[in-house]
Amino acid sequence: MEPRTEELEIEVKAATAQTTTQGQQISDIQWKLEDAENRQRRNNLRILGIAEDLEGQDTRAYIASLFKQAFPDLNGWDWEKEIQRAHRFPLMRKKQALTATNRDQSYPRAIIVYFGNFLLRQAVFEKARPNSKVTVEGVSFFSRPDFAHATVERRWRLRQMIAQFQELGAEAYLLSPARLK
Repeated sequence: MEPRTEELEIEVKAATAQTTTQGQQISDIQWKLEDAENRQRRNNLRILGIAEDLEGQDTRAYIASLFKQAFPDLNGWDWEKEIQRAHRFPLMRKKQALTATNRDQSYPRAIIVYFGNFLLRQAVFEKARPNSKVTVEGVSFFSRPDFAHATVERRWRLRQMIAQFQELGAEAYLLSPARLK
């Protein structure tokens, strides 16, 4: 009876080691998939604060016109050509709502803008950061990077940790896209 128990113990140890290895492999694959999704979205910006239905039927043309007025120093760019796509973000389920802004159902949905040129995307992002809203003809908006959902969740958790560190007097901040320093 004892040799059979020893064999079973060996099999359990092997299965445990294999499960641990597979768990690490799954974690690595999830990380690579999230990284690929973030890279795919790197030319996107989320534009927040623009009231629903203000853009009418052609969101892309509205955003191009708004940016042309908001950023006159960038008018060397052909906005209609460089903004390749723009659309409202679909409604999020309550479970997926992560930030204070999208928990409030009265807050307008984000507009996702895809830029053909990363340099223009960066220039718009720098000028319309969350801390410095841009206002044009009564329309106020700001921008955020368009990260994968898993990255947004991790950034949310890290912001909570940063607040705790800062309460203790330690300096902490986020590195892009979601690493703590």
